[in-house]
Amino acid sequence: IGRLSHISTSSDGTTKLLIRMVSDGLEVETVIIPWYDREKPRSTLCVSSQVGCAQGCTFCATGRMGRLRSLSSDEILAQVWYARKVCRVMGIPSVDNIVFMGMGEPADNADAVVIVAEALADRQRYEMAQSRITISTVAPNPEAFATLGKAPAALAWSVHASQDALRKKLVPTTKYTMEDLRLAFVEALKARSK
Repeated sequence: IGRLSHISTSSDGTTKLLIRMVSDGLEVETVIIPWYDREKPRSTLCVSSQVGCAQGCTFCATGRMGRLRSLSSDEILAQVWYARKVCRVMGIPSVDNIVFMGMGEPADNADAVVIVAEALADRQRYEMAQSRITISTVAPNPEAFATLGKAPAALAWSVHASQDALRKKLVPTTKYTMEDLRLAFVEALKARSK
Protein backbone atom coordinates (compact mmCIF):
# COMPACT_ATOMS: atom_id res chain seq x y z
CA ILE A 1 0.00 0.00 0.00
CA GLY A 2 2.71 2.47 0.99
CA ARG A 3 6.37 2.65 2.02
CA LEU A 4 8.01 5.05 4.40
CA SER A 5 10.42 6.97 2.17
CA HIS A 6 11.66 9.78 4.44
CA ILE A 7 11.56 10.98 8.06
CA SER A 8 12.49 14.47 9.22
CA THR A 9 12.32 15.87 12.75
CA SER A 10 12.31 19.54 13.72
CA SER A 11 13.87 21.01 16.87
CA ASP A 12 10.54 20.84 18.76
CA GLY A 13 10.17 17.12 18.03
CA THR A 14 7.56 17.43 15.28
CA THR A 15 8.25 14.52 12.95
CA LYS A 16 7.21 14.49 9.31
CA LEU A 17 6.83 11.17 7.50
CA LEU A 18 6.83 10.97 3.74
CA ILE A 19 4.98 7.88 2.53
CA ARG A 20 5.29 6.69 -1.07
CA MET A 21 2.27 4.88 -2.50
CA VAL A 22 3.26 1.54 -4.00
CA SER A 23 0.61 1.74 -6.74
CA ASP A 24 1.91 4.87 -8.47
CA GLY A 25 4.90 6.30 -6.56
CA LEU A 26 3.05 9.42 -5.43
CA GLU A 27 3.87 10.63 -1.91
CA VAL A 28 1.89 12.05 0.99
CA GLU A 29 2.93 13.66 4.26
CA THR A 30 1.91 12.53 7.71
CA VAL A 31 2.99 14.60 10.70
CA ILE A 32 3.48 13.48 14.31
CA ILE A 33 3.20 16.40 16.75
CA PRO A 34 4.40 15.42 20.23
CA TRP A 35 3.09 17.17 23.34
CA TYR A 36 5.76 16.83 26.02
CA ASP A 37 4.23 19.47 28.29
CA ARG A 38 1.34 17.22 29.36
CA GLU A 39 1.36 15.17 32.55
CA LYS A 40 1.48 12.08 30.32
CA PRO A 41 3.18 13.06 27.02
CA ARG A 42 1.21 12.07 23.92
CA SER A 43 1.21 12.92 20.22
CA THR A 44 -1.27 14.22 17.68
CA LEU A 45 -1.12 12.68 14.22
CA CYS A 46 -2.07 14.75 11.20
CA VAL A 47 -3.09 12.47 8.31
CA SER A 48 -3.63 13.13 4.61
CA SER A 49 -6.72 12.03 2.68
CA GLN A 50 -5.53 12.91 -0.82
CA VAL A 51 -2.40 13.51 -2.86
CA GLY A 52 -2.72 17.23 -3.48
CA CYS A 53 -5.97 19.17 -3.13
CA ALA A 54 -8.50 20.69 -5.52
CA GLN A 55 -9.66 23.50 -3.21
CA GLY A 56 -6.81 25.85 -4.14
CA CYS A 57 -6.57 27.73 -0.84
CA THR A 58 -4.20 30.61 -1.58
CA PHE A 59 -2.14 30.13 1.60
CA CYS A 60 -1.60 26.38 1.16
CA ALA A 61 1.25 24.68 -0.73
CA THR A 62 -0.84 21.54 -1.21
CA GLY A 63 -3.59 23.62 -2.82
CA ARG A 64 -1.12 24.84 -5.45
CA MET A 65 -0.45 21.19 -6.44
CA GLY A 66 -4.03 20.57 -7.45
CA ARG A 67 -5.59 17.19 -6.68
CA LEU A 68 -3.62 14.31 -8.13
CA ARG A 69 -5.83 11.61 -6.61
CA SER A 70 -7.71 10.51 -3.52
CA LEU A 71 -6.25 7.93 -1.16
CA SER A 72 -7.96 4.64 -0.41
CA SER A 73 -8.99 3.94 3.16
CA ASP A 74 -6.09 1.45 3.38
CA GLU A 75 -3.62 4.11 2.24
CA ILE A 76 -4.91 6.49 4.91
CA LEU A 77 -4.71 3.79 7.60
CA ALA A 78 -1.16 2.96 6.47
CA GLN A 79 -0.18 6.46 7.64
CA VAL A 80 -1.48 5.62 11.12
CA TRP A 81 0.38 2.30 11.11
CA TYR A 82 3.70 3.91 10.11
CA ALA A 83 3.28 6.75 12.61
CA ARG A 84 2.65 4.32 15.47
CA LYS A 85 5.72 2.32 14.49
CA VAL A 86 7.91 5.45 14.21
CA CYS A 87 6.71 6.57 17.65
CA ARG A 88 7.74 3.23 19.17
CA VAL A 89 11.12 3.03 17.41
CA MET A 90 12.12 6.68 17.92
CA GLY A 91 10.77 7.03 21.47
CA ILE A 92 8.16 9.63 20.51
CA PRO A 93 5.07 9.77 22.75
CA SER A 94 2.32 7.51 21.41
CA VAL A 95 -0.49 8.88 19.24
CA ASP A 96 -3.70 9.60 21.15
CA ASN A 97 -5.29 12.12 18.78
CA ILE A 98 -5.76 12.03 14.99
CA VAL A 99 -6.71 14.97 12.81
CA PHE A 100 -7.60 14.90 9.12
CA MET A 101 -5.76 18.13 8.35
CA GLY A 102 -2.95 16.88 6.15
CA MET A 103 -2.87 16.94 2.37
CA GLY A 104 -6.26 16.98 0.70
CA GLU A 105 -9.84 17.95 1.45
CA PRO A 106 -11.60 15.19 3.44
CA ALA A 107 -14.98 16.08 1.91
CA ASP A 108 -13.57 15.35 -1.56
CA ASN A 109 -12.77 11.82 -0.35
CA ALA A 110 -15.56 11.48 2.18
CA ASP A 111 -16.37 7.78 1.74
CA ALA A 112 -12.80 6.69 2.48
CA VAL A 113 -12.48 9.18 5.35
CA VAL A 114 -15.65 7.88 7.02
CA ILE A 115 -14.40 4.27 6.65
CA VAL A 116 -11.09 5.25 8.29
CA ALA A 117 -12.83 7.05 11.17
CA GLU A 118 -14.97 3.95 11.74
CA ALA A 119 -11.85 1.76 11.81
CA LEU A 120 -10.08 4.12 14.24
CA ALA A 121 -13.07 4.17 16.62
CA ASP A 122 -13.74 0.43 16.36
CA ARG A 123 -13.06 -1.39 19.65
CA GLN A 124 -11.76 -4.42 17.73
CA ARG A 125 -9.23 -2.41 15.71
CA TYR A 126 -7.72 0.92 16.80
CA GLU A 127 -9.87 1.58 19.90
CA MET A 128 -9.66 5.37 19.71
CA ALA A 129 -12.24 7.54 21.41
CA GLN A 130 -14.46 9.38 18.93
CA SER A 131 -13.55 12.62 20.68
CA ARG A 132 -9.89 11.97 19.72
CA ILE A 133 -10.59 11.86 15.98
CA THR A 134 -11.19 15.16 14.18
CA ILE A 135 -12.15 15.65 10.55
CA SER A 136 -11.50 19.18 9.35
CA THR A 137 -13.12 20.44 6.14
CA VAL A 138 -13.34 23.71 4.24
CA ALA A 139 -16.80 22.45 3.21
CA PRO A 140 -16.71 22.67 -0.57
CA ASN A 141 -20.50 22.21 -0.53
CA PRO A 142 -23.32 21.91 2.03
CA GLU A 143 -23.61 18.15 1.46
CA ALA A 144 -20.05 17.69 2.73
CA PHE A 145 -21.22 18.16 6.31
CA ALA A 146 -23.97 15.55 6.03
CA THR A 147 -21.58 12.94 4.65
CA LEU A 148 -18.70 13.62 7.04
CA GLY A 149 -21.16 13.99 9.92
CA LYS A 150 -21.78 10.23 9.71
CA ALA A 151 -18.24 9.50 10.86
CA PRO A 152 -17.59 8.67 14.53
CA ALA A 153 -15.42 11.76 14.91
CA ALA A 154 -15.49 15.44 15.79
CA LEU A 155 -16.34 17.57 12.78
CA ALA A 156 -14.43 20.84 12.36
CA TRP A 157 -15.19 23.55 9.82
CA SER A 158 -12.16 25.46 8.54
CA VAL A 159 -13.91 28.77 7.83
CA HIS A 160 -10.78 30.90 7.16
CA ALA A 161 -12.97 34.02 6.89
CA SER A 162 -16.52 34.77 7.95
CA GLN A 163 -17.18 37.25 5.14
CA ASP A 164 -18.10 35.71 1.80
CA ALA A 165 -15.91 38.03 -0.30
CA LEU A 166 -12.77 37.42 1.74
CA ARG A 167 -13.42 33.68 1.96
CA LYS A 168 -13.75 33.55 -1.85
CA LYS A 169 -10.31 35.17 -2.14
CA LEU A 170 -8.74 32.71 0.31
CA VAL A 171 -10.58 29.63 -0.99
CA PRO A 172 -11.17 30.39 -4.69
CA THR A 173 -13.27 27.25 -5.27
CA THR A 174 -15.93 28.54 -2.84
CA LYS A 175 -19.36 28.40 -4.49
CA TYR A 176 -21.68 28.64 -1.48
CA THR A 177 -22.36 31.44 0.95
CA MET A 178 -21.32 31.23 4.57
CA GLU A 179 -25.01 31.20 5.48
CA ASP A 180 -25.72 28.16 3.25
CA LEU A 181 -22.75 26.31 4.70
CA ARG A 182 -23.55 27.30 8.29
CA LEU A 183 -27.11 26.00 7.99
CA ALA A 184 -25.82 22.69 6.57
CA PHE A 185 -23.24 22.42 9.36
CA VAL A 186 -25.89 22.97 12.02
CA GLU A 187 -28.20 20.39 10.40
CA ALA A 188 -25.38 17.83 10.26
CA LEU A 189 -24.62 18.39 13.94
CA LYS A 190 -28.30 18.10 14.90
CA ALA A 191 -28.54 14.78 13.04
CA ARG A 192 -25.72 13.26 15.12
CA SER A 193 -26.13 11.15 18.20
CA LYS A 194 -25.92 13.07 21.48
